[in-house]
Amino acid sequence: MGKQKRNKSKRGSKQQRSSKPVSGDVATSSANNEEEKGASTIISKIRHGDPRVRHAALVGLSSTLFHSSSLSAVALKKQRQQHQQGHTKGGAKKTVMDASDETLLRALSERILDVDIPCATAATGCLSNYVSFYCIGDTEESSPETEVASEVMVPILFQRIQRSLDKIVSLGSQIESSIASKTATATSSAGAAGSSAIDKMFAFNAEQWFLVSLSLQTLAGLIENFPSVVERVSVSSLSTLCAVIPLVEKSIQLTKNSMEERNTHCILDASSNASRAIHSLLDDNIAIITSIQPNPLTHIVTELRNTIANVSMPHMTRLHASGALVSLHKVLVLNEEINSSRGREYDAVIAAVKSCTDDTVIDLLSNLFESGDNNQNPSQLVLRMIELSNKCQSLKQDEMMESQIVSEVNARKEPARMIARRQKELKESNKVKAENEDMVGDEKGTMLVEEKDGLEKSDATESQLGDLKDELDGVVKSWRELIGSYKLALELIANLCSGREVLDDDIEDAMYPDDDEHMWDSDDEAKLVSAANAASAMPSMEMTCSPSERDTFVSMANKQLLARILAFFRSWVEFVSKLNVGVPALVAEDVDELLSTCALCLGNMVACDLPSLNEPSLKKVIMVGDQETPVTDCLDMFWWELVAALSPNVLDGPKAHVTSVMLALLRHQPKVRTIVNSTVLDLLLALITQQYNADEGANNVQMKCNAISIIGLLCSEPHPSEVNAKVCSALLERLRSPLSSASDDSADREKTKQSLVIMHDILDVLMDMYGGDDSHDEVFNQQDILGHFQRCLPGFKRRIKKSVTHSTREELDTWNETALNCSRFIKYKKEG
Repeated sequence: MGKQKRNKSKRGSKQQRSSKPVSGDVATSSANNEEEKGASTIISKIRHGDPRVRHAALVGLSSTLFHSSSLSAVALKKQRQQHQQGHTKGGAKKTVMDASDETLLRALSERILDVDIPCATAATGCLSNYVSFYCIGDTEESSPETEVASEVMVPILFQRIQRSLDKIVSLGSQIESSIASKTATATSSAGAAGSSAIDKMFAFNAEQWFLVSLSLQTLAGLIENFPSVVERVSVSSLSTLCAVIPLVEKSIQLTKNSMEERNTHCILDASSNASRAIHSLLDDNIAIITSIQPNPLTHIVTELRNTIANVSMPHMTRLHASGALVSLHKVLVLNEEINSSRGREYDAVIAAVKSCTDDTVIDLLSNLFESGDNNQNPSQLVLRMIELSNKCQSLKQDEMMESQIVSEVNARKEPARMIARRQKELKESNKVKAENEDMVGDEKGTMLVEEKDGLEKSDATESQLGDLKDELDGVVKSWRELIGSYKLALELIANLCSGREVLDDDIEDAMYPDDDEHMWDSDDEAKLVSAANAASAMPSMEMTCSPSERDTFVSMANKQLLARILAFFRSWVEFVSKLNVGVPALVAEDVDELLSTCALCLGNMVACDLPSLNEPSLKKVIMVGDQETPVTDCLDMFWWELVAALSPNVLDGPKAHVTSVMLALLRHQPKVRTIVNSTVLDLLLALITQQYNADEGANNVQMKCNAISIIGLLCSEPHPSEVNAKVCSALLERLRSPLSSASDDSADREKTKQSLVIMHDILDVLMDMYGGDDSHDEVFNQQDILGHFQRCLPGFKRRIKKSVTHSTREELDTWNETALNCSRFIKYKKEG
């Protein structure tokens, strides 16, 4: 038997030695099995009966797979893959332990209702990070993660919120009674015991509020990223959200009365997340708004009004409540004026919504842009951010340098005599200072360096670095909250001034149906003519404003809202240049987004023709460079404030947003075109002809395109031949200097696309300038514009072909249309 066993063993070992290498498919299968086993183990730990095992597994996930940095990196990779694949189905395979794994998401959702609050908090935190950093808003409605989000997460989150709110109410009653009992027995030993019990109840209360805040944040993210989630939210669920903010006020008052204000932060965060969830739920959600009965609707409006008027609430809480009210105003007031379909029982609540919007909301927005956030100075925040970041970087470099020195000496393992001789030479030459004096020999006579009190120094450095990082995180959070509040306020004003210009989309859809090819045919010319006639026949926005909209605009004018936002815009245009330091990328991106939102807001405000535009200006003169420019009305002030913002010290990014607002003002307020003088014209032409700035990239191109469009609008008015020749010369100079090169790398592909954008705008403007019967023919012939078109068009078409793979359908349609128009323009001019 023993021999048979030995022979069997030998045969087995022989087979192992003679076996072929494992193929790639088998190896991949084995690796996938290991990953599946690991995934199953993690999920089993999440569902383990011991809360300590569950909590350890959830904390591990929150610091690895569901950490914000990991999720952001995976989301970015996902976006790139989708862009490369053209959003085709059946994209890249997901790894077994992807954050969007359906089974894992279900397991985490189950733990939201865990009886152990730390476990529930950790699970909700993982899902909050998943929604905030991984979901990119284009998830397919039929995907498993969408099903989990709408069918599983949302109902569980509402259950969690309701349970925690009930527990908070219960704890509040217990705390109040305990405080009363403590006051009666303050001098006895029972009073001290009661004080300890109250502290524990406050700790439990803070835990519940933190869990509620995370649940609300996750819910708001789900509503914003998954449209199907909205269908799962009923009117009763909306009432649950509305119940949070009054309870916040009670809990804040309770903590203040008991000197427990250190716990108020999580409570205030819950109020912001609750109002955000309400805002996201009501935004453009006609179905749920129209399904609310008069009495619940009145209660919701009252709670929103009280929240907006409550100055003790955070800015974001009040602004999101304002956003929810603006959503109600759009459906209940504006839409009702067009199509009256409600009974008389809704009259009172509709009147309340209108009054609250025109008074309470406008007051809040006006005060925000008049005084800003008195608790936060943006310049000081950025400077402090830079200072802390430099300190952290310095500590990291010192720590890395010390570690590298010790590692090199230990790895060298020189004999004691050689190290002593070298240290003596270094000391005598005064080149370095001997730092590591305590040395011990190992068994082989080599030397290892041990820094005296090394552990203590390392721990102290890590502690100091941790404190700096915590402070830096706090500064970044304050900065983000400040910028976020301004952006939200500007978006609300832009929505109030958006009007109802629906005909433009209808015309565009008729001209460019989805089944069109990239080059239009001759039938599209008739569509273009028809669309142009429809556009010219369309009434102005002022004529389409309803009485309720006009009342809102009057309220804005009475509060000088336009002048305040314009002053705010100018201050942020000059913000980075006035700091005179290199700002972090985070700050630069936030400032650019803020200016973009503000430019959109100002564009909407001038488009709706606010009454304040024709009122006398509060300022009599505007400093444009070193010169004083007199102004009469607000329209004058608006224009010259924008011109003054185009100072040489301002970067191209802010200039792009300034020229965007200038373009909107010239389009919607033709009177401004008569204000433009030769100095401003020269300034605009200089923006077009200045050298391309690669560092500014897209901002530089956008600035040039805006300036080109402004020139086109100005040239649509009667002007002398001298001005026409100057404009034509500048446009042709820009047309002759494309931005792209012959290289095929990604940077040059982007420059090719940017040159297409600029060429398209210039060609359009030139065709408008010289396409009529009386269009400065002498300048046209003198500047050889026809020859420029003939030489430019082949290169323009080649660039379009090069940009097919990295351009959108709309961009290609626009460029092809311009190429076709150029061909017809050349033919027309030759025949003429």
